[in-house]
Amino acid sequence: MRILFLPLITRGSAIGTISRCLAIAEVLREKGHFVSFVTGESAIRHVEKAGFEYQIGPMPDPPGPLHPLHNLADVALFLNLTKESYVRRSFENERLAIDRFAPDVLFSEFKLTAPISAARAGLPLVSTACTPAHPDFVSPLFPETGKAGDEAVRGFNHLLGEEGIPPVQDVAELFFMRSNLKIVPSSQELEPLLQGIENLHYVGYLLYDRWERAALPPSLRRAVTVPHLIYAYFSMGEIGPDKYVEVLPRAFDETEFHLVVATGSHPDLPTLPEATANVSFFRMVPGISVLDRSDAVIFHGGQNTAMASLLHGVPSLIFPGSDFERDFNARGMARVGAGIHMKSEDFTPDRLIRSVRGLVRGDYGRNAHAHGQGLRQLEGPMRAADLILKAAK
Repeated sequence: MRILFLPLITRGSAIGTISRCLAIAEVLREKGHFVSFVTGESAIRHVEKAGFEYQIGPMPDPPGPLHPLHNLADVALFLNLTKESYVRRSFENERLAIDRFAPDVLFSEFKLTAPISAARAGLPLVSTACTPAHPDFVSPLFPETGKAGDEAVRGFNHLLGEEGIPPVQDVAELFFMRSNLKIVPSSQELEPLLQGIENLHYVGYLLYDRWERAALPPSLRRAVTVPHLIYAYFSMGEIGPDKYVEVLPRAFDETEFHLVVATGSHPDLPTLPEATANVSFFRMVPGISVLDRSDAVIFHGGQNTAMASLLHGVPSLIFPGSDFERDFNARGMARVGAGIHMKSEDFTPDRLIRSVRGLVRGDYGRNAHAHGQGLRQLEGPMRAADLILKAAK
């Protein structure tokens, strides 16, 4: 079989998107199938390193000033993914990729033009699905927010009409609702709204952990002399370096915990902070290897980190801020008893140390382990690959 992957293309890194695609693509390759990608320039190095062929897709125009975003359809509008000129360029690029690669099936990760390209080519479409991309999703953070208006769907509906395909009322319909098969990298307990959708399957997780497995840095192994290791990862969000570089040492120095903080290449952190007695700062660490040793994780609520923490039975302290998707993930983790959903104003030394002690001494670890076992039974990328091949046939 020949499978063409259409991951989301944005001006950001979209690392979660490309890693979920690579997790499935590697399994398909191991099964003897052929895989190609249409991807953006920011993801090329990951696709090349994994050894897959690709075609470069068009990049949307730069977004304007950041403003509150209420759902994934809102994000698509903000990122100029709904602009008609971009919609047409993306559709034409996919047409060329389909003609060149001659796939048997398309796989989309939030690529809004994928349903139109699949219909035009007469190909089955498989897509990832998540609750914040559902047309009926309303974040508790923004309960009074309405849907994006005609501006968001105009370009798509012009193209849909030209192809003889029914129009959409909401751009969210294009994320996965029009796909032949939907794959949820989560569980029914974490994403109950999706139950009952036709041809939808929960696969537990889609993690490409080759980037995340390596020996721990020697400096870290020497530094950890206390009983408990905590992994902290905040990425871009409301809890930035201006807060955590000052607060974390005050919370954890001279305690039974040692924090490993992965800062990434944060624009507000030009130089890496010096380690303190119980806090070590790194640009990058092998996240899965650190999770294997950790008793808790403090993070921003990203989906991949959430699934990884559950798979390794590690309870979480989650600071999603006002990000609707991260907030949704944090609420789900709290609902299954695997983490504590924290507010940004709770990021204080006293509240942090009390909450982490509650995590490691309570039932959160057992709950995380139990739910992680359930996720593993859903078979992740292996199950996703089998579903894609079934759709192709």
